[in-house]
Amino acid sequence: MRKKRLDQNLIATFSLLICMSSPVLARHIIGSDFYYICKGTGRTANTKAYEFSLTMYRDCSNNAQAAPYDVDATFGIYRFDGTRYIYLDQFTVNHTVPKSIKPDNNPCLIIPPNVCVEEASYGFSVDLPVINETYVIYYMRCCRNNTIINLVAPNNTGATFFIEISPEAQKTCNNSPRFKAFPPIVICAEFPFEVDQSATDAEGDSLIYEFCTPLTGGGNGVGVPAGVRGCTSVNPLPQLCSPPFDFVTFAPPYSTENPMGTGVLKLDRFSGKLEGLPRDLGQYVVGVCVKEYRQGILIGSIHRDFQFNVGICEQTVTAKIQADTSTGKSFTINYCGDRVVPFINLSERKEYIKNYYWEFKSKSKPNAPAITNTDRNAVITFPEPGDYAGVMIVNKNAIVCSDTALVNLKIIPSDIKSDFEFTYDKCSSLPVQFKDKSTGTQTPVKSWRWDFMDGETASGKNPAHLFRSPGNYPVKLTVSDGKICKSESVKDLAYFPAPLLLDLLPDKYRACVPATIHFQNLSIPLDTSYLVEWDFGDGTHSMGLNADHTYATPGSFSVGLSVKAPSGCISKELFPAFVKIQEGPVADFSVSPSVLTSLNSTAHFTNLSKDAISYTWNFGDQFGSDLTNPSHSFRDTGLFNITLVARHQNGCVDTTLKQLEVLLNISYFLPNAFSPNNDGVNDIYLGNGSFAGIQDFKMTIFNRWGEIVFYSEDPFSGWNGKKHNKGPIEPNGVYVCTVQYKTNKGEPRDLKSFATLIR
Repeated sequence: MRKKRLDQNLIATFSLLICMSSPVLARHIIGSDFYYICKGTGRTANTKAYEFSLTMYRDCSNNAQAAPYDVDATFGIYRFDGTRYIYLDQFTVNHTVPKSIKPDNNPCLIIPPNVCVEEASYGFSVDLPVINETYVIYYMRCCRNNTIINLVAPNNTGATFFIEISPEAQKTCNNSPRFKAFPPIVICAEFPFEVDQSATDAEGDSLIYEFCTPLTGGGNGVGVPAGVRGCTSVNPLPQLCSPPFDFVTFAPPYSTENPMGTGVLKLDRFSGKLEGLPRDLGQYVVGVCVKEYRQGILIGSIHRDFQFNVGICEQTVTAKIQADTSTGKSFTINYCGDRVVPFINLSERKEYIKNYYWEFKSKSKPNAPAITNTDRNAVITFPEPGDYAGVMIVNKNAIVCSDTALVNLKIIPSDIKSDFEFTYDKCSSLPVQFKDKSTGTQTPVKSWRWDFMDGETASGKNPAHLFRSPGNYPVKLTVSDGKICKSESVKDLAYFPAPLLLDLLPDKYRACVPATIHFQNLSIPLDTSYLVEWDFGDGTHSMGLNADHTYATPGSFSVGLSVKAPSGCISKELFPAFVKIQEGPVADFSVSPSVLTSLNSTAHFTNLSKDAISYTWNFGDQFGSDLTNPSHSFRDTGLFNITLVARHQNGCVDTTLKQLEVLLNISYFLPNAFSPNNDGVNDIYLGNGSFAGIQDFKMTIFNRWGEIVFYSEDPFSGWNGKKHNKGPIEPNGVYVCTVQYKTNKGEPRDLKSFATLIR
C-alpha cells in the first residue's frame, strides 16, 4: 500500500492491484479500456474510495518494433472548475504480466498470419473528496503503429488514456460503464462484419454510443534531452502536460465519423452494434465513446480507441449440392419421378456448419407458400411437378459464416423404372442372355445402356454378353426416356461356368530327352477358384491352372485336361499325341592330367559321350575344337569352364560343363651347403625354383646355439655367411634354415634344411 497527500484538503490512498518484479517488452499501442469503480465512503469523511483499471493493448506481431510497457507509468490527477484544469498530483504504477490475446476463433475464416495482440493492465486505488468539480485521471504514452493509414504521422502519434468523474457521479458513488466485448483483432476485407460494442452499467443508467476522436499524447522523443519528460517525450509527466488533450489528426478522406472511409462503418447509438463492410486493406484507428445519462442528465462517459486490422481472409464454408449441372453458385437438378425429392448436400466444411436452410417457391405460382426444410440432406415433398426456384443456405443469419447455393429444380412426372433379369448355362461358357424388364407408362423407355462391369458395355434392349473371366459382376442397367428422365438398377451376377472348350498351349511341341515343357491353360472362363487336373500321358499327374512337366523317356504323349467349376460342372479334354519327345545324346568327358600348372598346361580330353555323332568343345579361353578327343594347352592360369556339346543324329543335343583349374607352378628348393669365399661360385645360400605367385615368404637361419644369423622376406635375397649379412663371416659349420610361404591360393608351405658353411 502506498500513501500520498495531494494537498491539505485532499488525502488519497494508492494501492497497486498487481505488480511485476521486472520489466517486459510490449509492442506499439493499438488501444485501451479505462474504468473505475466507486467502493463507497473513503477513509475520511466526505471522500469516496475508487478503484481504477487501465488495460492497454499492443501489437505483438513479428514485424512490430519492440517498445517496452512502462514499469513506472505515471498517472496524473487534475480537477476542472469549468474554466481551467488544476493539477493535484501524479504517481507511478507498475503493470501486470503481458499476455497474448488470440484472434477471434471464427471457424469460417482463415485469419492472416502474424496477427498478434497482447494486453497488460495498470490498477490502483485512490480516495477522492466529493467536490463540485470534475476529476480527470489520465496517463500519456507514445506511440501507435507507424503502419496506420488513417492518421497523419502515426509513428509520432501517441495516446492519452483518461477517465472523468463528474460532480453528479461523485455524489452518488457512481460506477463507470464497462464495454462487454473485446474488439475484433481482424476484420476481413470484402466480408460484412458485426460486433457488439455495447457496455454494461451497474446502476442501469441510459447509455448512448457514438464515434469520437481518439486522443494523442507524448511524442517520439526526438530532440528531447535524456531524462526530460516533457510533452514531446515518449512518456510525459502529467505535471508538465495538463489537460485539455489534443486529438489525433485524421488523414483525408478519413474522419471521426468515417474512420475507415465513407459509409464503411455504422454504429447504432442505442444498442452499440458496430457493423460494416471494409473494402481496403490496412490498419485503422477507430474511437467509440459511451455517454452515461441518468434522468436525462449526462453524468459521465468512457472512451475506447482501437486499431482494426483489415486483411485478406478466405471463406472456409461453402454451400454446394449434388446436381446435374452447376455454374458457380447455381445448381440445376432435373428430377424424374414422384413429388418426393431427395437432395444430397455436399457443403463444406461440415464441422463449421451449424444449420442448413432450404427454401423453394414455384415458378408458375409465385404467390404459393414457400416450401422449407432444415435437414442437411433434405427430402422434400412438393405439391406438384413443375419448375421451382430455391436456395440452400448454410449458417443462415450468420454474418460471415454463411453461404448460399441457388437451386433450379425441375420435377418431371415419370414412372420409368429400370429392371432386368439374366440366364446362362452354368455348365457351359456360352454368352449370358440379358432381358430388359424395365417399365414406363407416362415416360416410355427409349434407350438402354448396359454396363457389364468388365470393361464392356452395350446399348441394345436384350443383349447377350460373353464374360472372358469368371467373377462377381454388379451389372448395371440405365434406361432413359431419351431426354432427361432415367432410372438405374444393379444386379449381382456370379459368373463361374465350366469352360465350353478346353484349350492349352505348350511352350514346345517337340523336345529332346530330358524335356521340361510348360503347359499354359487357355481355357475360358478360368481362375484360381476352378479345380484343374493335368494328365501328362506318362503316368504322372498334377494340379494347378498351368503346369510344368519333365519327360524322362522318349515317345509321343497325349495330354489330358480336366476343369471343375465352382458350380460343380466339369469339362474334360484329351489332346492325343500332343507332344513328341525324341531320344537324345548324353554328353560326358574326362581330362588328364587332373592337375595342370603353368609349367604343365596341356590337357588331354577323353570323350565319354553316348549316342552322339558330332561334338563341339569350348575350352573357356576363346578357343575350341570339333575333334572327338582333343588336347589343349592353356596360355594362362586360372579357372576355366570346359563345355562339351554332343549331337544326336536326330538333331537333339546335350551339353555338359566341367571346371578345370590351371595352377601357378610355385616351387622352392634349398641347397645343402655354400662357400662364401668370393670366388663367384656358390657364394650365397639361396633357394631356387618357381617363385611367381608366392606369398608371405619368410626365411630364417639359426646357428648351433639357436641365434638368428639371417632373416629375409624376399625369396630372391640370400645369406652371404655373415651375421645379418654384415661383418665377418661366421665360422664353418652346420646351420639350420626354415622357410615358410603361401601359394597363390593361400595354401601354407613349410620347409626345413641344414646349410653347411664352408670357407
